[in-house]
Amino acid sequence: MDNLGLTLKSQTMTIIETILLRAFLNFILLGSVAGLIAGAVLILRPHWLERVSLLTNRWISTRKLDRKLESSITLDPWFYRYRWFGGAFILLGALYILYFFTVRLDKAAAIAGLAKRFHVPIAYVGALFDPLVLIALLGATFAMFVSLFVLFRPSLLRQFEHGANQWVSLRRALKPLEVSRGSVDEFAFLHTRQMGVLLVLGSIYTLVLLTFWAR
Repeated sequence: MDNLGLTLKSQTMTIIETILLRAFLNFILLGSVAGLIAGAVLILRPHWLERVSLLTNRWISTRKLDRKLESSITLDPWFYRYRWFGGAFILLGALYILYFFTVRLDKAAAIAGLAKRFHVPIAYVGALFDPLVLIALLGATFAMFVSLFVLFRPSLLRQFEHGANQWVSLRRALKPLEVSRGSVDEFAFLHTRQMGVLLVLGSIYTLVLLTFWAR
């Protein structure tokens, strides 16, 4: 069984690596074709890209996007006011998860049901099933300990929350994005033919390299 599990895990990892590699190669291929077209346009019709840049280069401020995220929502007072209800609810949920995954769970039937529902081979579901169950058990165990602290020693959680509830401002983190940088476009439009030649040569080199590698 151990050898079978290791074989299934290795096969699953191989399939994931193959999918990621194909996606990466397709991304490079599309980028090379787009670079080839853009380079040709820069050489032959540079004013086309200037018109496109006027339409696409629109400033989008992140301040409007993160304004709602900057509002603080405090749930600690409500949680501690009803700590007996909240702690009991978390404890019961954690105990049910532990009971379900250790006593009531039929592993073979669960794997077969998931494979049939999501149209996935049973071998792949079996390889992912044990890690997911382990994560659920660890999460339930952690939730059980937290509920016991909430019920009997909430003061310990208050000390933890004092260090963990630190406000992180998105405006400071996203402030560098609020600066407009148009030097790249200006440099490209001042040297359109040179940039076009570099794009065409780089795209052709990448396409030739992918063609020989695919063989």
